[in-house]
Amino acid sequence: MNRIRPRLLALFLLLASLAGCGDPVETVRQAHIPLDPAMSVADALEKYPYFSKVRWRTYVDKDERRVVEAECDIDVAANCRTVSGASMAAATRDVRRDYFLARFVVVGFPQKVRAQEAVHVTECTNGKRLAFSDAKYLRAIYARELVRFFCLEGLNCPAAPEQ
Repeated sequence: MNRIRPRLLALFLLLASLAGCGDPVETVRQAHIPLDPAMSVADALEKYPYFSKVRWRTYVDKDERRVVEAECDIDVAANCRTVSGASMAAATRDVRRDYFLARFVVVGFPQKVRAQEAVHVTECTNGKRLAFSDAKYLRAIYARELVRFFCLEGLNCPAAPEQ
């Protein structure tokens, strides 16, 4: 009887540590989602040839769900290399920053990951922030395809007032 109690306590502690100590960011990074079960989320985003940098963060949303975001800086010059110089200048004229935001939700035990949102964000020099959500963005990234809309969204930034 005395030997069973320590074993039960050890098993309980092991299960409790597994339930509460998983790093949600690492869970998402290592996850394989239906878009391509052979590729991890980290490989899809961090090896996409048109991103220059990926930053990860996690938070709990208003519905008490664990959300992990990957904020991916778009390498506009590489992504838009087929766009004419004049079109590129017009599309980037009033843009401070272009990035892609992928949101994932981590649920359950064992933890499962599902894609929640895929958004292209353009921050304009006048402080406006434009967001264009489309599930096709994530599919294109997994397929290593060029996303032409990443080149054009800056045209929606209002021109800075002339001085």
